[in-house]
Amino acid sequence: QFNFKYQDLIQVLIRIKSTLMADPPLVRCSIPCVIVGDLHGQYVDLFRMFSYFKIDSKPGWLTQRYVFLGDYVDRGSQSLEVIVFLFLLKIKFPKSIFLLRGNHECKPINRVYGFLQELEQRFEKEIANDMFHMFNEAFTHLPFACLVGSAILCMHGGISEKLTSLEAIEQIPKPLIDPNTHQLACDLLWADPMIGLYGFRDNAVRGVSVHFGSDVLHATLDRLGLQMIVRGHQMMMNGFNFFGERFSKKSLVTVFTAPSYYPDRPNRGAVMIVRENGKVGFKILTP
Repeated sequence: QFNFKYQDLIQVLIRIKSTLMADPPLVRCSIPCVIVGDLHGQYVDLFRMFSYFKIDSKPGWLTQRYVFLGDYVDRGSQSLEVIVFLFLLKIKFPKSIFLLRGNHECKPINRVYGFLQELEQRFEKEIANDMFHMFNEAFTHLPFACLVGSAILCMHGGISEKLTSLEAIEQIPKPLIDPNTHQLACDLLWADPMIGLYGFRDNAVRGVSVHFGSDVLHATLDRLGLQMIVRGHQMMMNGFNFFGERFSKKSLVTVFTAPSYYPDRPNRGAVMIVRENGKVGFKILTP
């Protein structure tokens, strides 16, 4: 663990807030780029991922554009290292690093699932409480989705009945303290695909947002003029998985980048590469 100084973190949080305020709710990233799924405080694995894109002595974070799908904190033991390093990259390279909001970048969630506890272990209680609120204030400025090229829409969770146009995302208010007060924002952070389902139905597994079927996925892609949805939010044993294939083309990909997420289930992690010609591939992080 890095020995962070309180005043240094304050400076980072002041800078990242102004940087993120410049990002609209729907950001746009050119191709080629790399799409990174959930990290959950796994700092070593973040650097393993970057090492795949190292060119000679140039570190990986300088050689690619990156879209991160959210869930930077909680669960893992180094949430602070992960989020501070990503914030520094965003401050330094705001046009090539895109940080989307995940459901764990919300105060009621990261209060319970590890981030607050990590801060309390590393700082005096009063400082930890200040840091917790300041990080969560920064999270309220994170965008909700990213259009990659002109054909791929990225978000943390999934699609929504309210996703009638890209403009609908652009109209989500930002900063948004509680995404659950805005249905489209909530679904972009929380929704899950379900095999065999038609339409939308309440997501009883999570107790928030919806499940959606391949029929409404395809209708949404057609309505928005897109080819693919890329999202995180669910652990995949191979690091990635497809959903809703149509005409032999993949319609949705779930990308999960944190390997060994559950100690008893040694899942792989993955990142998705979108090449200049629009073709996609994957790099795998073994447990």
